[in-house]
Amino acid sequence: MAPPRLAGRSLLEFLLTLLIGLAPVACGLLVLSLQVERKQEETAELSAVEAIYVIDRVIDTLHDAAGAVLGLAGQRCENALPTLRQQAFKQPNVRSLVLVRENRGYCSTLLGDFDAAVDPGTYFNQRLRLDLRNEITPDVPVLHYRLQEYPHGIVAISDARALQSELQGFKDSIVLALQFGADYIWATGSGSAGQIPNHEEDRTRMISEKYGYTVHAGYPNGHTRQMLSQAMASTAPSLLLVGIITSAVAYWGLFRQRRRPSSPTV
Repeated sequence: MAPPRLAGRSLLEFLLTLLIGLAPVACGLLVLSLQVERKQEETAELSAVEAIYVIDRVIDTLHDAAGAVLGLAGQRCENALPTLRQQAFKQPNVRSLVLVRENRGYCSTLLGDFDAAVDPGTYFNQRLRLDLRNEITPDVPVLHYRLQEYPHGIVAISDARALQSELQGFKDSIVLALQFGADYIWATGSGSAGQIPNHEEDRTRMISEKYGYTVHAGYPNGHTRQMLSQAMASTAPSLLLVGIITSAVAYWGLFRQRRRPSSPTV
C-alpha cells in the first residue's frame, strides 16, 4: 500500500498532466468556435452584397423598359399602346407599363385606356413601391418602378416573384429580406417587419446605393449552435488525440525522467 504522501504526489502529477493535455483541446475548441462565428458573419455580409447585386439587376430591367418608352408619355393611349405593349413583351421581368400624365395613370398595357391617381408620396424614394395587395393579383405582390419627367412619366410593374426567385437562390440557411419603405418581401412571403422569418443570429443590414432599398440578412436562432456541433463532431477526435499525446509527452518529460534511478558512484 502506497504511503499517503506518495499517493498524493501521484494524484498531483496526474492532475497536472491532465490539465496540460486539456489545454490544446480547450484552445482548439475556442478557435473552432471563433472560426464558425466569423464564417457566418462573413457569409451573411457576402450574401447581402450578392442580394443587392441580383436585385439591382431586376430593377435595372424595369428602369430600362421605362426609359425606352418615356417619350410616349403624353401621347394618346390608342397611339402609344402598340409600342408600349411591344416594349413590355421584350422584358420578362416587366408585367405591365403605365403611361402617366400629371400624376395620373391613363394608359396601361394590361388595362388599355384607364384613369388612376399616381401618388409620388406612396413610392419609396419616389421611385419604388412594393404593392402587397394589388387589385389585379391580390395574392401576388408587385413592385412598381416610377420614372418621372414631370408632367409625364412611366410606371413599370413587375411581379414580385421575380425578386423572390432571386432570393431563393441563396442557400446555407441564410434568411434574406428586402425592405421597401415599411414593406418587406423575402423568399417565401411578404408583409411587415414582424412577419419576416427569424434571422437574429449574425444579422447584417445593407442599403442599395443605386435604388435605396435595404437588404436584411441573418440566420435563425440556434443555427450557430448547430454548425458548431457539426464542426466539433468532425474535429473532436483529432483534438482528443492531440491532448492524449500532449499529456503523454508532458508526463514523460516532467516526471518519468525525474524518477529514473541515479547511476551508482564508483
